[in-house]
Amino acid sequence: MANLELEELKDPPAFRKIAFGTWKKVKDPSVYGMVLIDMSKAIPYMEEFQKRTGLKITPTHLVGRATAMCLQKRPEINAIIRRGKIYLRKSISLFFQVNVPGKSTVGQEDVSVSQSNVSGCIIHNADKLTIKGLQIAISDKVVGIREGTDKEISKNMDVFKKLPWWAASWYLDIASWLIYGLNLDLRILGIPKDPFGSVMITNIGSLGIEYAWAPLCPYTRVPLILTVGLVHPQAVVVNREVVAREIMPVCITFDHRLIDGIHAAHLVKEFKLCFSNPEKYFGFE
Repeated sequence: MANLELEELKDPPAFRKIAFGTWKKVKDPSVYGMVLIDMSKAIPYMEEFQKRTGLKITPTHLVGRATAMCLQKRPEINAIIRRGKIYLRKSISLFFQVNVPGKSTVGQEDVSVSQSNVSGCIIHNADKLTIKGLQIAISDKVVGIREGTDKEISKNMDVFKKLPWWAASWYLDIASWLIYGLNLDLRILGIPKDPFGSVMITNIGSLGIEYAWAPLCPYTRVPLILTVGLVHPQAVVVNREVVAREIMPVCITFDHRLIDGIHAAHLVKEFKLCFSNPEKYFGFE
């Protein structure tokens, strides 16, 4: 008799194979940190933005815009490591992870296995977009991914559905070497140009999670990952008094080969500045 009663997951999401092909080694040059953002001015700003434009923005949009602005001021961080050397990027691209709801299969009456998937959208030249432009660009991408009309994403996910588990690692390594190591444009083969961008951003707060740090993915060559946590009330000290404020935790993972403590400190300072006066730094256009 088996120690555990197990049932194989049928038709696993493509992202599971990508995960298996990603993390082969425990050690990496990751540094982890967290910044707590006071949202007392950002929340009414988001409400006012929706009134003026009719568009809804979330903390993810604000984090994306603030990140692009910070990288503009610290261009040495907007870089990539290839062939043992550091190369600066000429533009800023942001990668946003997207949750794609899927069907659920029921094996037993009280057991269900979600077939939801994880995907992502890349926004190129994000530094040239206003907060309104960023909102529209992300919304269009997300709709395409969730409705299956984004052919670029669907082609790649279809590849992973067909790959055997053992081949996922090889595929990711080879694709990374071709795209970043050799700097080849492989769109003719269905592989997006610069598919992961300068920075990865994922909103874990939308899932009800306050804090979590994402690991660096070797094949993406991305040196900075931000996870946007759940905005929730916390007790903070303001002018030596304890008050309740809506706080947004942003967990940070960065590649120590590219980013040092002084870089991180400058980024955090500029980042907080954006949220201290969102109307000034983000505007309404």
